[in-house]
Amino acid sequence: HYVVSIMFRDIIELISIEHEVDENGFEIKNEVATEVFANKKSIRASEFYESQKLGYKLAIMFEIRVWDFDNQEYLIHEEIIYKIERLYQKNSEILELVCSKVV
Repeated sequence: HYVVSIMFRDIIELISIEHEVDENGFEIKNEVATEVFANKKSIRASEFYESQKLGYKLAIMFEIRVWDFDNQEYLIHEEIIYKIERLYQKNSEILELVCSKVV
């Protein structure tokens, strides 16, 4: 059998927030960005309406390679910040990141 090759057309930055404490005991938040290739996709209508019932609005979905994801909470695409609301592993290589827009 063979592996289907997917061409990733978009670039996103996966963002994780690291919490540290400085020498004075104050918490410092550091953003760590990792640039990865992705495919921008539309949200399925059923997911869009279901999310509104739950109080948030899904805006966009990205497909990335499974090994590029390390439990990041946010991503940036075209200078827009998105919160990663849900993950779906399509197969052994592809992970869907379903996101809402951060206002």
